[in-house]
Amino acid sequence: MADLSIDFAGIRSPNPFWLASAPPTNSGAQIHRAFEYGWGGAVWKTIGAPVLNISNRYGSLSIGGQRMLAINNVELISDRPLDVNLREIAEIKRLWPDRAVIVSAMVDADPQAWKDIVMMIEDTGADGIELNYGCPQGMSERGMGAAVGQVPEMCQLNTHWVTSVTRLPVIVKLTPNITHIVDPAHAALAGAPTP
Repeated sequence: MADLSIDFAGIRSPNPFWLASAPPTNSGAQIHRAFEYGWGGAVWKTIGAPVLNISNRYGSLSIGGQRMLAINNVELISDRPLDVNLREIAEIKRLWPDRAVIVSAMVDADPQAWKDIVMMIEDTGADGIELNYGCPQGMSERGMGAAVGQVPEMCQLNTHWVTSVTRLPVIVKLTPNITHIVDPAHAALAGAPTP
């Protein structure tokens, strides 16, 4: 069999097939099952300040008599307790040391909030951190998600807060809900230290 192993940003996995941060990566049991079926990595559903998901928010798109051409998830970040997520992340990494486990995080636009969550993520043994600057729903008043990704200066500042306190690879997830995505992408790069 061909060798499909990859090295992405210093993160190794047996293949390039990774699950994105979404409802299918909301628990250790789900990611364990995915790894049993051969997935090479997973980005844990975004963790951060606890939120209350009062209902699933799935919507489907039907056009011209074609039923359900697409499905949209507008669920918020994980509503599971932070300590439970962190414990399960550590357990999955212990059970699957060869698989990529990236933790998606979204917290208030505050250097101490980022430092606190980054230290907790590092303690799990995770391989990297995804900064969720893409979430379009909820908590923009707290400077979270797309509220960061749509403002290059905030993108740079938040990225700097994280990259200045972690040794892990940092991946920035940007929002497509912007006129010119290159600006926040350059800002995120500017927020990271040069090697």
